[in-house]
Amino acid sequence: MKQSKLLVPEIKKLLKENRIEEMKRTLKNLHPVDLASILANLEDKEAIVTFRLLSREIALSTFNELDEEKQAHLLLLLGNYTAEVLNEMAADERADLFEELPGEIIQRFLPLMSPEERADLEKLLKKKENSAGSIMTTEYASLKPELTISEALENIRQMAPKKETIYYLYVVDNEGKPIGVVSLKDLVLGEPSQKIAEIMHPEVISVREEQDQEEVVRLIARYNFLAVPVVDRKNRLSGIVTVDDSLDIIKEENTEDVHKMAAMGAPEEEYFKTSFFILAKKRVIWLIALLVVETFTSNILKGYAYALEAVIALAFFIPMLIDTAGNAGTQSATVVIRGLATGEFSLRQTFRILRREILAGLVLGSIIGIFGMARAFWMQKNPLLSLTVGLTLVAMIIFATISGTLFPLLLRKIKLDPAVAAGPFITTIVDITGLIIYFQIAKFLLHI
Repeated sequence: MKQSKLLVPEIKKLLKENRIEEMKRTLKNLHPVDLASILANLEDKEAIVTFRLLSREIALSTFNELDEEKQAHLLLLLGNYTAEVLNEMAADERADLFEELPGEIIQRFLPLMSPEERADLEKLLKKKENSAGSIMTTEYASLKPELTISEALENIRQMAPKKETIYYLYVVDNEGKPIGVVSLKDLVLGEPSQKIAEIMHPEVISVREEQDQEEVVRLIARYNFLAVPVVDRKNRLSGIVTVDDSLDIIKEENTEDVHKMAAMGAPEEEYFKTSFFILAKKRVIWLIALLVVETFTSNILKGYAYALEAVIALAFFIPMLIDTAGNAGTQSATVVIRGLATGEFSLRQTFRILRREILAGLVLGSIIGIFGMARAFWMQKNPLLSLTVGLTLVAMIIFATISGTLFPLLLRKIKLDPAVAAGPFITTIVDITGLIIYFQIAKFLLHI
C-alpha cells in the first residue's frame, strides 16, 4: 500500500509527459491491490487512461479490488468499455456492487449486460441477505463422473479463465446434484485414462443457500477449505463460497460485534466515509436507551436514602462495587459470546457453561471480596461495614457472572445477536441489581 502511494506522483508525471511505454512497464509488475490503490488516488482522466493501459485480465482483477463506490464511479467513466467490465466481473463481486448502486444507475447498467450475466445477477440479488446464497459465486468448475482425467483436464483448460477457482472441482450427476469432489492435485497425480468416478471423494460437505454466512465461515475454517459448495433446496449445486469471501465476512461480522458490544450501531461504510450525523445517530439511540434504564439506579438510591443517611460511608464504596461487578459480568459475557461465535459453545451446553462460570464467580468473588473488605477496613476501621463490602462483592460478582453467561445464551436462543449482551448492557443490569444487593446486606448487618 505504501509502495503504491509512492508511485502515484510518478504515474502522474508519466501521464503528463505522455510516456506511455514507460508507464506500461511501470504498471506491468504491480499487484492488482496496488494498482487499485493507485487508481483511487488519480484524477478521473488519469484513472481512465491508466485502467485502459492494463491487460484485460489485470484490469478486471484490479477492478475487483476497488470498493463498490469507486467501482461505480469508474464504470460511469469508462464509456464503451463498461459493458465488457460488467460482463467479465466475478459474479459475487458484481452482485455486491449492484446492491450498493442507486436505482437509476442500475437501470443504466443492466442493458449493457448479456442476458446470461443479467439472469445470474438477478438470481444472486434475490438471495436472503447474509446467507450463503447472497455471498456465493456461480462461477464454479464442475465435472461429470464418466469423464477421464485426460478429458477433464482439457475441459478445465477451456473453462478456467471464467471460473472463480479450479482448485476444487465438483462432480455432479445429470440433475446437477453434487456426488463427489476432486482437487486439481488429484487430477495431476492420477492416470490420464482413469475415470473421475474412480478418484473422486464421494463425501461432499456443502451448505444450503439459506444458511447463515457465519456458519459458512466456521465450516470453511473447521475443514481448512479453499471453497465450500452451496446447494439449493433440491440439493442441486448452485454456487461456491471461497475462502477470500469468508475473510471479508469475518471482518464484517467482527466489526459489527465490536460495535454492538460497545452499545453502538455498526456503520455501513468506513469511518471517514460515514457522515458525522450518521455516526452520532448510531450512538445516541443506545445512549438514550441506557440512560432511561439507568434511571432505575437513581430510584434505588432514592429508595435507600435512609440507609445512606444512617451510614454515610456506604456511599464511598458504591463506585468500586458496581464497577468491579460490571467488569466481571463483561468478562463472562465476552467468553460466552466468543465461544458461540467460534462454535465452541452450543445451547445444549448451557448448564455446563453456567456451572463453570458460577464456580469462577465464587472463586473470583471470594478473592476480590477479601481485598475489598481489607480496603474498607483500612478506610473506615468499621468491621461490620468492611464485612458488608466484602460479602457484597462476592454476591455481586457471582450474579454478574451468571448474567454475563445467561444473557448471550438467551439471545442466541431467540435468534438475536449475543454481542448485544456485552459491555454497557450487562454493566447496566449489574448496576441496578448490585445496588439492591448492597443495601439489603447493609440493612441486615448494620441494623439500619
